[in-house]
Amino acid sequence: MLIVIVAIFVSDLAKHHVKANAAVGAGACTIVLLAVARVRWDLKRKWWFWVALCVGSALQLPLIFLMPWSDRYITGIGAMAFVIPGFLMALGCVFITERLFANGTRPK
Repeated sequence: MLIVIVAIFVSDLAKHHVKANAAVGAGACTIVLLAVARVRWDLKRKWWFWVALCVGSALQLPLIFLMPWSDRYITGIGAMAFVIPGFLMALGCVFITERLFANGTRPK
């Protein structure tokens, strides 16, 4: 629930600074990043975890600004076409960074 509240806040904040359709994408990106952070929260004390999340968010920027969010054909299901790859990209960044910097942090 907290993830959705933060995403609504980010979307509302983004509406004032970017085009309104990109604000929806910023909210979706926020949900994705918070979900990835929650999945791998055990790595929160590692500096490379936060760098990986930043790289994951940077990889989502083209999707945010190039996707026609205001198009009437983009519904909640259509937005999932953005959210799922964004989640996988951000989680992949954390996974690859974990492989590079810390071999023994995954719980067995």
